[in-house]
Amino acid sequence: FGLALFTVDRLINGAPTDLLSATHEIRISTSQQAALREAFQAEHGRQPNAAELRDRLAFWIEEQVLYREALALNLDRADVVVRRQLAQKMRFLLEQSPALTPPSDADLQSWLTQHASAYGTAPSLDFEHIFLSRGRHGDTLHAAAERIRQQLRHNPSTWQTLSDPFSSGLVLLQASPASVRAAFGPDFADRIQGLPLQQPPVRQWSGPIASSFGLHFVRLTTRSPFQPAQLATVRARVLADYEIAARKRLSDDALLRLKARYRIRFDDAPS
Repeated sequence: FGLALFTVDRLINGAPTDLLSATHEIRISTSQQAALREAFQAEHGRQPNAAELRDRLAFWIEEQVLYREALALNLDRADVVVRRQLAQKMRFLLEQSPALTPPSDADLQSWLTQHASAYGTAPSLDFEHIFLSRGRHGDTLHAAAERIRQQLRHNPSTWQTLSDPFSSGLVLLQASPASVRAAFGPDFADRIQGLPLQQPPVRQWSGPIASSFGLHFVRLTTRSPFQPAQLATVRARVLADYEIAARKRLSDDALLRLKARYRIRFDDAPS
């Protein structure tokens, strides 16, 4: 009953003057005016004159009025884009607010050990190959491969003259597994991983091995294992990645604490 009387009185007489003035007051502090001057100087390289400062203040006041009226209309709740921008801003604040404890060398070394593949040198292969193009030889591809096998037995030193041109060349040095897959296809890359090393003076050819483009005779000359990085050489990268992960972990924890304040309730699904 009391609430009903209060509502009727508000509708007839309006809100108290002091309350209206408080909710519709825009205070322009000296620090805000200084911030507008600094922003102008950053853009134009000089301090604004009186007219320019008035224009800046007028724009800022209009922005404040529109912002407050938008909040009064609950546009921040009704607009999906605005809601997402506010949520994104809140995520940014959560990531920036916690103070990180500087990591020790032991912390960084532990991170490097756990993520060694991201910093070390990938394993690689050196190999030579003779290429037979499927497009050039067509149905005679396997017959051509047999011919080259016989020629290699009698005159192995001329192997480069037996090959069709290949875009990556006939001699590949320090080729990573990823680059071999990209250049030759996954089946070829898997096959050559298990080939035996061929050392002078006698180096035998393996194959033919099929790729995405045709057939290849291959001899593997060097196999280099994965080389882990030393902390001293990648310290800056490790520190940056460590801090990004630490901030992400702290912001996730902060978000969990915020979510704990809320009770999530689902309406029954319509039948």
